[in-house]
Amino acid sequence: MTWSFVHPESHLLLTMSAVLFLGTLAFVIPTIVAVRRRTATDAVAWADQARRDPAAPWGIDRVLRAVAASCEAAGVVFPGALRITVGTTVRLDLASPTTAPPQPWTATPDGRSWSAPMWALQAVPLVGSAPTEFTAVVSVGTAGDDTVLVDLRRVRGIVALAGESAARDAVLRRIVDQVRTDPWSTGTAVLTVGVGSTGGVAVSVREAVAAVAADATPGLLVVAKVPSGEDGRELARLLERPGGRWACVAAAPHALARWTIEARRDGTHVSDVLGTVRWMDLGLSMPLAASVPTSPVGQPDPVETDA
Repeated sequence: MTWSFVHPESHLLLTMSAVLFLGTLAFVIPTIVAVRRRTATDAVAWADQARRDPAAPWGIDRVLRAVAASCEAAGVVFPGALRITVGTTVRLDLASPTTAPPQPWTATPDGRSWSAPMWALQAVPLVGSAPTEFTAVVSVGTAGDDTVLVDLRRVRGIVALAGESAARDAVLRRIVDQVRTDPWSTGTAVLTVGVGSTGGVAVSVREAVAAVAADATPGLLVVAKVPSGEDGRELARLLERPGGRWACVAAAPHALARWTIEARRDGTHVSDVLGTVRWMDLGLSMPLAASVPTSPVGQPDPVETDA
């Protein structure tokens, strides 16, 4: 039959075709979304079954101790590193620019970064115990063949996680796990507010703010969300103090956060400060049992503003 505006059968055929097309879309699109979500969920679960290479933290410890030893040998005050990238070359993105690095480091013209080949750092003689400079340094994942570390203390503010809940939980587990097990952070206290079982000591908001204010020991504060009102503003102010020994990670975005990192279910996280990094490459010192579901740290929260 030839389609024509004047034949009712043509209109019926067109209507049936449209209904069939829309019905197909209504079935196919949710199916694709469900499959992709299930695959992503399985990827998060798989990552939590991977054990961290026991040699990995000790290799990083060797690099950090070489950083401190090279500065000590040259009588140079280490300016602090916000980001440390470890591969065949080690790069330090400094907290305070300086163009006069010790051997074997080379500075960029603006003094914002130092770099040295790994083989040269391996030759640096180590002295003393692990330095206390790096008590809040954690690996946040990999970029290409390099491991990316961040000194959370040097952020001098709250690091907030955004994105889907399962991915945020996975990133937070890895941060806390490293602070509790890495040799250079064994003296770092871990306090938590409202995040359930993470291995830290659960405290109230007021107790957490008081601990950060006292600054008696190095510490990591993990909160389900940034406290509202004056408590949140006071916490942000305390973390900004030069020389402070506390860092803070929030499991939900907030307007007071200095950094916001979007954790994704595909095993990456994305931010303006770090770019795209694969958190999925980080194993846990004690993998989660496959049969035991993980309790979420928190559900997605809207960005809050000061009260």
